[in-house]
Amino acid sequence: MNQVLYINIDDSGKLVDTEKVSIYAGLVFASKKEKDKFITQYRSIVQNIKCKYCNENIVVCKSNKSCPELKHNMLKAKHNRQLMNYIKKYSTICCIINNDKVYPNIKADTASRGRFLDYSLKLLIKQVVKNMIKENKINPDLPIKLVINIDEQTTKTNGYYNLRDGIIEELKYGIFNYNYSYFNTPIVNSDLEVDVCYQKSEKSYLIQASDLVAGTVRRLYLNNTNNLLEFSKRIEFINHKIFLP
Repeated sequence: MNQVLYINIDDSGKLVDTEKVSIYAGLVFASKKEKDKFITQYRSIVQNIKCKYCNENIVVCKSNKSCPELKHNMLKAKHNRQLMNYIKKYSTICCIINNDKVYPNIKADTASRGRFLDYSLKLLIKQVVKNMIKENKINPDLPIKLVINIDEQTTKTNGYYNLRDGIIEELKYGIFNYNYSYFNTPIVNSDLEVDVCYQKSEKSYLIQASDLVAGTVRRLYLNNTNNLLEFSKRIEFINHKIFLP
């Protein structure tokens, strides 16, 4: 039995004092067939609207393929809805970090910030795998492969350490938390292969879609900062989510 999860992640907002929230979000697919189907249709929607955001003469644009990448912060509301309505047909994931609750010394130090964000990503991926096991979409007693696609620019900014080994340790072997004398039990009982791939967003529709999910969740958070119950209702379309710290 071939068990492969394709996890795609981008970020929105930074873990700094001047911003209230930082988001990691994207999509997860339980098969290559599902992933490829998503890309085909998402590409088609993007092709239909991207020329509306291009400053080039349309004839020149079509000949040299110079249309800009569609980012969440540049889309008109109707095009954002069009793309998000398609994305919502698939499994979405999200980690919401309340920056105000993160210790100042973590936010102030580049290495500490990188470790915290690395930790946040591992927890998000672990939650996704746990949920997929609970939903009987993968079997923890059979070999599993995780293909994790992350925006290249995100990794440059935050400076990840060894995400691949950290994920394997967390999922397959478990980790002992010395601060709380608590052992996080492993959730995968067979072979676990993890491939972490750093993608250029302009060349990856999966990262572009993840950017849209992350940006949408961040906007909803900022618009409902004083009403987190309403925010929770507005992000019910997210299938797998965690809140930190």
